[in-house]
Amino acid sequence: MSPRLTYPLSKELNGKSESMLIIAIILFLTALLGTMICIRSVISVARVKHLFDEPSEERKIHIFKTPNLGGVGIYCAFLFAAALVIPVKTLPYFHSFVSGSLIIFAIGLKDDLVGLGPTKKFLAQIAAAGIVAFLGDIRLTSFHGLFGVGEISYPLSILVTILINIFIYNAINLIDGIDGLAGMLGLLGSATFAICFYLMGSIGDCFLAIAFSGAMIGFLYYNVSPAKTFMGDTGSLFTGFILSVFCTRFVELNKGASHLFNAAPAIAFSTILVPVVDTVRVFIFRILRGRSPFVADSNHLHHRFLNNGYTHMQTTAVLVGTNAAFIATGFLLQGIGNAQLISFMVFLAIMINFFFWNLSKKDKTAGEVKSIQQGEKLIEEQKWGS
Repeated sequence: MSPRLTYPLSKELNGKSESMLIIAIILFLTALLGTMICIRSVISVARVKHLFDEPSEERKIHIFKTPNLGGVGIYCAFLFAAALVIPVKTLPYFHSFVSGSLIIFAIGLKDDLVGLGPTKKFLAQIAAAGIVAFLGDIRLTSFHGLFGVGEISYPLSILVTILINIFIYNAINLIDGIDGLAGMLGLLGSATFAICFYLMGSIGDCFLAIAFSGAMIGFLYYNVSPAKTFMGDTGSLFTGFILSVFCTRFVELNKGASHLFNAAPAIAFSTILVPVVDTVRVFIFRILRGRSPFVADSNHLHHRFLNNGYTHMQTTAVLVGTNAAFIATGFLLQGIGNAQLISFMVFLAIMINFFFWNLSKKDKTAGEVKSIQQGEKLIEEQKWGS
């Protein structure tokens, strides 16, 4: 059974734009302020308990020991705002969504605190994606003509949805390497979907996207360089989780004659294109060098920008701006069809990726960039009471 475009209460709220606006404002502010309050508390606890992400590995870019539990504040404030403000009838899948997200939260938190092996993490991600696809019925039921395939069987629908969702979780997790980047990509994606869901009349999805947008802004207040906290795996995995839900819902709500947007799969793909393409490129490079694709290194695009002298915020601005341009391209060229649009965006992304990667490399490595500011690091350590 595929999700429908509207729900009973959605129709009722569609005729009450003022009520919708009030709910949206309360929801947004609750998530934003709640995240800021939660993260402030998390930072205080991290200082007392010395829960820091230490810059001990060469691939790590930051030079100060920094709390990496910002995702705890994001998740708790988002869930509180959503459960408190969003009308229950607009989100029939909310219970499955919360159940799946709790698994993601748990594995992310454990990984941030004590580390977690890739096998356990992968199995937990399968469980979370399976709950959303099977119990929440948030799944892809058609390829929309891609590869010449339309409707797909129920087992294949579940399998494809789980695999795509897991890839999105990890793509966002892997690109979370510099200040502001994952948070800004999460904000860009959720804000885009909030507008789309509103235009389609899917009010519950719109409210959920608004809540996450508020939580992201609250987090970014503490993540602008120099960051006071990182979102950690808790936040990056949850960001991937909720973006995967939005992508699936957007694609499914645009099925059939009642669709509002053409080429919905291509548009959904455009919202996560930068992290997806970067992840695929990094995996290919690692495999070609005879290494496991899951072994971390410093070959992401943001590493190249930093090695060429760009700041964290300059790098974030370029990559987020590039992703925004792809989203605009998706909407502007949606009439050409899914296969053509996806092919065009992938080709364009490869060309842009090639250009960025082959920027004239300066003589500074990531390690040398860190060593330049050792004096500042000593000052910062005294500030933290080391």
